[in-house]
Amino acid sequence: MDIENKERPLRLFIAVRLSDELKTVLERWRESHQHLFPFKKWTHREDYHITVQFLGDVEPGRVPEIAAKLQEVSRQFTPFELGFGKAGVFGTDASPRVFWAGVIDYSNGLAKLQEKVTDAMETFGFAKESRPFRPHVTIARKYAGDREFRLASVPPLLPQTAPFEQAEGKVSWIVDEFVLFSTHLHEKPMYEILESFRMKDS
Repeated sequence: MDIENKERPLRLFIAVRLSDELKTVLERWRESHQHLFPFKKWTHREDYHITVQFLGDVEPGRVPEIAAKLQEVSRQFTPFELGFGKAGVFGTDASPRVFWAGVIDYSNGLAKLQEKVTDAMETFGFAKESRPFRPHVTIARKYAGDREFRLASVPPLLPQTAPFEQAEGKVSWIVDEFVLFSTHLHEKPMYEILESFRMKDS
């Protein structure tokens, strides 16, 4: 990479990744049902995540101080449990701009993490969003079908077989780290992990 490219701003965001098991399940769902739902962009298996905070364009030289602050945040947390929720959309129901899977924050661990991260990043000038935090996993973007999209017609995202067929309908995983992602537009996968931040042992 030449010097010019090294000095270009990085498009950064902070996120929690899905378990490998859930990533595989979503990828298999996409392979089976993508032809039924004509979205322009489908999320790559390795790009499934829950955004904690979007930072935008950042000079590469600022990454070390941002990472150091996020490391401080990680030491304030022990691992917590998240659940996989129902499908939903952003935008109009008939032609959504985002098709997503919901996230269940059983102990408010994710909400607390988002609060601490955004507080920490505010010291670097990254403003908090005015909109409420709505954790989700983006599955596809920009519906382009001729017929209206109907969420009720979407098959279950999780297979109705063990270990996902559970009496209480609970499908969860343990979050023990979060990451700083850099975006590479038009590449697959599109997101590169710059730093990982492990939480302290419980």
